[in-house]
Amino acid sequence: MSGIAIRQALTLGLHLRNEDPNLVDFAKEIRYRVWWAVASTERTLSVMVGRPTCFVGTDCSAPLPLPLEEEMLISTNQPCDTASVRQVQGLSSEEDGFPDMSASTPSSVSSKANARSVRDSPISRSSYNLLGKNKVSPSNGLFFVYITTLKLLDDEILKQLYRPVIVKKSWANVQDIMLGLQEKIDSWRSGLHAVFDFTRSQPDQSFRRQRMCLGLMYYSTVIITKRPCLCKMDEKIPNETKRAKDIDQASATECVFAAQSLVNLLPDEINLPRMYHISPWWNMVHHLMQAVTALLLEISFSAIHCPDSAHFLFIAAQKAVAWLQSMAANDLAAARAWRLSSDMLRKVAPKVGRRIDERLTRPIQAGEDVPMHDLLMPQSLASSAYLSMTSHEADYNSMQPQTSWEPLMFTSYDNYLMSNDLANAQLPPQQHHQQHWN
Repeated sequence: MSGIAIRQALTLGLHLRNEDPNLVDFAKEIRYRVWWAVASTERTLSVMVGRPTCFVGTDCSAPLPLPLEEEMLISTNQPCDTASVRQVQGLSSEEDGFPDMSASTPSSVSSKANARSVRDSPISRSSYNLLGKNKVSPSNGLFFVYITTLKLLDDEILKQLYRPVIVKKSWANVQDIMLGLQEKIDSWRSGLHAVFDFTRSQPDQSFRRQRMCLGLMYYSTVIITKRPCLCKMDEKIPNETKRAKDIDQASATECVFAAQSLVNLLPDEINLPRMYHISPWWNMVHHLMQAVTALLLEISFSAIHCPDSAHFLFIAAQKAVAWLQSMAANDLAAARAWRLSSDMLRKVAPKVGRRIDERLTRPIQAGEDVPMHDLLMPQSLASSAYLSMTSHEADYNSMQPQTSWEPLMFTSYDNYLMSNDLANAQLPPQQHHQQHWN
């Protein structure tokens, strides 16, 4: 359906700036909003399925929608509210580092419009901080602009980091690309209105759903940007410079913490009707699996990038699996995601001295409560092959970030993750992990 909608929108020319002098400003603005709604949905699906979009962004010259409620736009043959338009136009200036928003208003028709259409296209703008912080009243229109600009960033990330041609670039070039993209993400984040700040508690509940959506999409964007560094880089590039290693370490840590923060946006107590009410229900499985994948990868590496946070990463992983388990009763996609994630968490949990709660490995009936309190207090392994909780955590917390293997945490999972250090290390007796896994 998304592909059909995009093709029809392209056929109607909704992706182009409308210069028809006989069309009222309100009608132009509605067309722009329809286009960006369809384009944003297409980009979201592109990230979800890992496939390229069906249109080229540089072919788009439609200006960004105005950050105003539709009620503020006049649906008659009169121009838009000039005071509101001036307010938007006055938000940006060259000295503030913001692009000229006047090119994005339906009423800004000039003889130079055609020549400037590509240059003023949101795709070609270098700054995503379009709306000075707190200078526009919070509204669904402003929320829509935030979504649109973040989806533009997602599209840029996919094109610069995940196209096949990227394998021809050096790792140093890839790192520079990631750093440049992170600057744009930070710029987008810093431009959020205070009401839409999803990182702190808000007394105003009128935009709670919008904050949840923005938070999920923001952390998702950070994850896909930093994901290339979430691996054992010492195996792939053995002679990296210190600067490159520092970038790898920082990027991997940011990816993991973004996954943890995404999970922490969800309440500790599972309430599916409420969650579906305040979040984008149709792609919650995607967001949860994005976070779980990053968390499981870090756990499988014995939390080498952030060893001091291993306990909290495991808690977040269990919480995400519990949400998938609850959703699985009525959602086939969630059921498959839960089976995959719970099985993998069971296998890698010993890498951080933990074991998955067995209640997460069995199906539950629709409406059955999941005891989240116990899941947020995970137990250590009770096997004779492991030390007690206290002494084990003391040894684990003393591990250096560069450590790629801890003998007390060796499991049969390591048979598939043999690094050079691990292959040359003195492994514990074979009967240890046989006794634990068999």
